[in-house]
Amino acid sequence: MRRVLNFLNGSTALGLALARAGGADVVPGPHGLRLAPGYRAWFPAPRAAAVTVGDVVLLRMTLEQALLRPRLLAHEAGHAAQWATFLGPLGFLPAYGLAAAWSWLRCRDTALANWFEVRAGLADGGYLRTGSPPPGRRSARRRRTRR
Repeated sequence: MRRVLNFLNGSTALGLALARAGGADVVPGPHGLRLAPGYRAWFPAPRAAAVTVGDVVLLRMTLEQALLRPRLLAHEAGHAAQWATFLGPLGFLPAYGLAAAWSWLRCRDTALANWFEVRAGLADGGYLRTGSPPPGRRSARRRRTRR
């Protein structure tokens, strides 16, 4: 169902166009994703090792490196579902932008308190190291010590 929705809402077509513009070949991957290894971004952001647009994962690594990171690919599959749920580029991009801004205001990081990244799995996406406190814990501790 996710793949059909992302096809219909145009987000996978956008992902394929970005992959082509970034000089990446697209190959089938796990979770019904299409992987675009060796993607070279022609714009400065985002700097992440993997960015999902529709069902296309733009990878700034080789295919072999990506396949050695199954948790990252599972995280990106979560984002593919979000593209489908939020009705493609017209819904997902503004919603993600607002969530990233909220996260930045809350903890000076665009991912740690970002609803989309949290739902896709912060640790799986490489945003948290094993054993790191969840977002907001440090600030709560600081508030308690000020009283």
